[in-house]
Amino acid sequence: MATVPRIIEEELRFKFYYGDTFCLAYNKGCTQYGDMYKSRPDFYPVYSPSGREVTATCAYRYNHHKSIFIGHADVNGINFFHDNNPTRSNLGDIVLEKCQTEIDENGMHVITHNGWITKAGVRLLDEERNFTIMLGENAHIIDLTSTLIASQTNLRFAQDNHAFIGVRVADTMDVEDGGTILNANGQRNEEQAMHQTADWTDYSGAVAGKTVGVTLMNHPSNPPSAFFTRNYGTFLTNFTLLEDYGLAQGERLTQRFRILIHEGCATEANIEDCYNQFVETPLRW
Repeated sequence: MATVPRIIEEELRFKFYYGDTFCLAYNKGCTQYGDMYKSRPDFYPVYSPSGREVTATCAYRYNHHKSIFIGHADVNGINFFHDNNPTRSNLGDIVLEKCQTEIDENGMHVITHNGWITKAGVRLLDEERNFTIMLGENAHIIDLTSTLIASQTNLRFAQDNHAFIGVRVADTMDVEDGGTILNANGQRNEEQAMHQTADWTDYSGAVAGKTVGVTLMNHPSNPPSAFFTRNYGTFLTNFTLLEDYGLAQGERLTQRFRILIHEGCATEANIEDCYNQFVETPLRW
């Protein structure tokens, strides 16, 4: 009997199953203050096919690193990255406003619309964020498309380390505990991979006695994007890491990413084949 993918929608998250196995969740966010406060959507928990938890949320360093997440610390001066840290001024929230789900032969699809909204309630921009999840026995894939829309005003995404799509790996996977960062250029760890432009960057290490990893891939249609890599366990691909980026009112910026959650180290995961397949995948939305 074929293993059937399933989506279960709860009040504040979507849960994704491969048969009876819970594989990952997408948290919608909750901007109400209190125990469930979360200023932007994220993926958590995220499990490898063997059931290892490959990401961390509220990490011991920098608790704004929420597993797999999107944000930007300076959009027209508003910070959509650092959550509700009271020492940060001009904070904003990424609010999921609409969503729908579909399942077909190509995977499980979630179509969402987000508002990037200041704490004063001013809408700064809109985002169409859509993703497809394909679950497998040796690797899981998340294909994510983010379209930023300058719906209200001209936008300046300032040059900043703290943007755009990031991953915080499980603590035991980080380089400080024996893990490895490797990019498509063959560069390793923070010392070589930081600020480098690459088709993909992988972070692999041990969880519960087995090596697993997460690869973050840039589609070639994206703006030039460099990677921000840290040996303590975080990495991001960031179209404003090296320079700022502007959108005039009415313009849109679409970026495509593939996240590979795999067993084994980077050299065992067939990353290059997966990347080439991603490049050839037509844009769904």
